[in-house]
Amino acid sequence: MAGSRVSVTVSVVIPTYNRGRVVADAIESALAQTHRHLEVIVVDDGSTDDTRERVWRIRDDRLRYVRREHAGVSAARNAAIRAANGDLVSFLDSDDLWKRDKLECDIFALARHPSAGGVFTDLEKQDGMSFVPSFMRSTRVFSRLLADHGYPDTLLLSSRDLYLCLLQEVPIKMPALTVRRGALECVGGFDERWTSSEDWEFLLRFVRRHSLLYVDRPLAVIRLSPDSLHRADQECGERTMLRLLAQERRRAADPEVRRAAAAGIVERAKHLGWYYRDRSQRAAAMRTYLNAFLFAWDAELLLRALIVWGPENPRRRLARMLSSRIGIVLWYTVFSATFG
Repeated sequence: MAGSRVSVTVSVVIPTYNRGRVVADAIESALAQTHRHLEVIVVDDGSTDDTRERVWRIRDDRLRYVRREHAGVSAARNAAIRAANGDLVSFLDSDDLWKRDKLECDIFALARHPSAGGVFTDLEKQDGMSFVPSFMRSTRVFSRLLADHGYPDTLLLSSRDLYLCLLQEVPIKMPALTVRRGALECVGGFDERWTSSEDWEFLLRFVRRHSLLYVDRPLAVIRLSPDSLHRADQECGERTMLRLLAQERRRAADPEVRRAAAAGIVERAKHLGWYYRDRSQRAAAMRTYLNAFLFAWDAELLLRALIVWGPENPRRRLARMLSSRIGIVLWYTVFSATFG
């Protein structure tokens, strides 16, 4: 498969911060690729653990280690991109792994579709004792694009389809993504103001300009742990995504884009509301639902706000609310938003 593309060099970008216990596994999975023409650039974002020592134990001329002051994952990725020499840039987080033929399949797909800006694959997800063999088919929106079909070669997805999907969810994970260097330079790197959910903001910008290929095989493995970034910084990430979705909806003239952004607001508000409810922050959860309702006009958000209000049994609380004068007004608002 790789014979005619042996000269293609891939720059593998691995940002890491205090992941000494797992970063070597990620590096080894990159160096073990069947496609041998690659460079692995590890950017240590100011780790205070033994990351440096563990990386230095790996002896391979294709491995480069860069240490910098702590500035966040976006800045670390941008530093690696600036140091990259490859025709393609591929992303691998320090918690995650690749199957051995991941890059070979990426290169093969891109060679067949020279107009595509990049390629992403299905992946496996490991979260404690939970294992998902096909992350893409567990998604709410992207799985509908796949339907019940398999794609033994590749599936070329238009910029518009991807953009509408990304407004509603983030099915493309960075360890599954490889992009052409020219396409990456065209959209710029990662926004360093984003310390979490930076991949989603980057992908929204990328797919506005470029189509992507999808390889229907789980060639990457994402491994979640209690201190994974998206969990440690979940509140900030969800709130930032809500703000950006609101901006996307406000500036869009296209009704389909506005509907997709509204659907994304509903989902993100649910996730943030669950986060607050799990921490008994009922007032914050209620504000989240109500603020999102003002953008999306989704009756479920208003009902969630009513249910989360108060410490007593949600059904009893809701019954009391709906029997009161303010409850009648709110019920009318829900009815109007749903059927009016």
